Amino acid sequence: MSVALEVKNTYEDFILEKDILYFRVGEHGLVSFHGKNYHIKKRLNTEEIQKMTSDSSFFKVNTDCYVNTRKIQHIGDGKVYFEVRGSESKYTTITKLRQHRLKEIVLQQKGEA
Repeated sequence: MSVALEVKNTYEDFILEKDILYFRVGEHGLVSFHGKNYHIKKRLNTEEIQKMTSDSSFFKVNTDCYVNTRKIQHIGDGKVYFEVRGSESKYTTITKLRQHRLKEIVLQQKGEA
């Protein structure tokens, strides 16, 4: 008897809203996706990038970086934290101008949940 297991290849088959903490859009369509303990670079076309950056689950924190608002643990001191593990915390920087707005969005989402 043979049983085939469905194995999810995180590097090719990730779900943007579920698996990605934040992503950075680079030159020539190169996008760097950051997950819990990995990061993946993929080249995407303009339409795919436009669709991702307009997704309401993601918020633009600086010129090239978008964070998953559903994965945020804490916002403070110009940083957005995704995990709380001391020095191993995953974070990215945020401009002070956008920090206040992001806090409002996160509080609103937690209120709806």
